[in-house]
Amino acid sequence: MKKFVVASLILLTGSMAASADSLTNKHYVLVTTHHNDIGEICPEMDEGQTLDFEFESNHDVEFNLHYHEGEKVNYPIKPQQLSSLNKAFKAPIKQTYCLMWKGLSEEASKIKVKYQILPSNT
Repeated sequence: MKKFVVASLILLTGSMAASADSLTNKHYVLVTTHHNDIGEICPEMDEGQTLDFEFESNHDVEFNLHYHEGEKVNYPIKPQQLSSLNKAFKAPIKQTYCLMWKGLSEEASKIKVKYQILPSNT
């Protein structure tokens, strides 16, 4: 059975540590996944806002950025296996977007995440 971990639930269980710099809206999160476990961070964004993020893991993980429209799942960043990424994503519509990591290693993958949501330039 696959385990699914949502970022807010991880915060409550202690599997994830987070902090935010209120002046810059920067967030620092530690996501821990095991083989086939999933961890997500799902910020709500307005159209035109930019999600500036980076992560680094001690093992390769399967990463994607997605959002849901009813039953359909859209992948602005398709699933890929990697251990780090530094990227910016501009929201085409007002939506909740999910950064998602799936553990691939039998050992715990510790994923250090930094992200911030930048205002639209309109």
